[in-house]
Amino acid sequence: MTSSQRILVTGATGAVGSAIVRRLTAARHDVYGVSSRGGPSPRQLAWRIGAEEPPGELRGPWDAVVHCAADTRWSLTVEEAEQANVAPLRALLKWMDDDTHFVHLSTSYATGLTGSVEPTSADAYRNTYEWSKAAAERLITSERASADIVRFPIVMGARDDGFLERYSGFFWLPAAMCSGAVPALVAEKDAYLDMVSTDDVAEHVRALAGQGPPGEVRLAILGGGDGAPRIVETFDTVLAAINGWREENGIPEIRPLPYVTMDQWNRFYLPFAREYLDRVQLMRVTAFQAYQGYLSVTEPFDVTHSVEPIVPTIFRSIRRWAEKHESTARRIPRPWRP
Repeated sequence: MTSSQRILVTGATGAVGSAIVRRLTAARHDVYGVSSRGGPSPRQLAWRIGAEEPPGELRGPWDAVVHCAADTRWSLTVEEAEQANVAPLRALLKWMDDDTHFVHLSTSYATGLTGSVEPTSADAYRNTYEWSKAAAERLITSERASADIVRFPIVMGARDDGFLERYSGFFWLPAAMCSGAVPALVAEKDAYLDMVSTDDVAEHVRALAGQGPPGEVRLAILGGGDGAPRIVETFDTVLAAINGWREENGIPEIRPLPYVTMDQWNRFYLPFAREYLDRVQLMRVTAFQAYQGYLSVTEPFDVTHSVEPIVPTIFRSIRRWAEKHESTARRIPRPWRP
């Protein structure tokens, strides 16, 4: 392999894609990025893969293509999720040369409720995002003789300072705690909540680029495995980070939310909520139901590549979130009253 490669990164303006672009560029590769709207750099091009022809600057050949682009919304229909996450991959696979090193970023949750990506029914997954990522992995296995699939769980910011290009997904938690958007944490206190830093993913992709294409479709699973933090440790860390920032800014601390198990919530609390809470409160409660399955994972992921302890990075990421979203982090939670 040559020391410098021509590499294309899709989803290059996202939290993970942007970190990968920076890491590959720092490794002296010739890196281009694409996203649906493009970016500020001349090397950040707009391309809606599968819906339009690629820009002329993307003419091959490419030594490697790193596919980060994805619509992570859980609310899509099966048809919408297929169009968002499977159809673009199918078009990308047809566009690439067979000898291009293809690196596909997936999710640890692609195995859904059965522990496998093989089921084709959406009922085997928590949501259509998981279903689409499983379908993408099956497509790669059927279409490519050589590829790298990289699964990883929830993503935190950079390990040194918690920086993320976009604070989304898990960061509903500090926002909800500051605003009082939910009355309780529906979770199993001893469940695992595996997380990685963008640095972990970016460095793994950099290492793969240095190795060159594998002789088969190769799977890597990044995470803490049985060393991942438990729910209670994660939430204690989030609360400590928020309250530390609030104390420094003269804002009253937030009290911890009570824990409620999924069974308790769905059998007792939710029926009460439906009868007595107002429309806005009920909308919030219903929206957060989607997270229940992710806060009740009692078996750790079987990882192939263990990451360093993530709790300090969670703390730094929440602090950085508070600095970037100061108006939300300053809010005083309003008590829930029926």
